[in-house]
Amino acid sequence: MLKNYTEVAVAEMLPRVLEEYRKQNPDVCDCERCREDIMAIALNRLPPRYVVTDEGTIYTKVIFDQIGGRAEVTAAILHGIKVVSAHPRH
Repeated sequence: MLKNYTEVAVAEMLPRVLEEYRKQNPDVCDCERCREDIMAIALNRLPPRYVVTDEGTIYTKVIFDQIGGRAEVTAAILHGIKVVSAHPRH
C-alpha cells in the first residue's frame, strides 16, 4: 500500500505539539477544521516520503528520527499553528 510517511508523522505529532503550544497560548483553537488546516500547511512545507511496504515504513521512520525529521515536522506544525491562529476559517 502506497503511503506518504510524512503525513503519518505529522498526524502522529500534531496532537502533542498542539497540546504543548496551547499550554502557553490557551486561546488557540483545536477544532477539527483548524487541525486539518494546520496539517495541510505543515505538509505543504515538508517533502513527501512515500513508502510501499512495512519494511520501507520502518526504514523511513529510522532515517526520519536520525536526521532531524522530528524537529523539521515540529517546526512545520508550529508554523501551521501560527498561520491558522492568525486566520482561522471556522
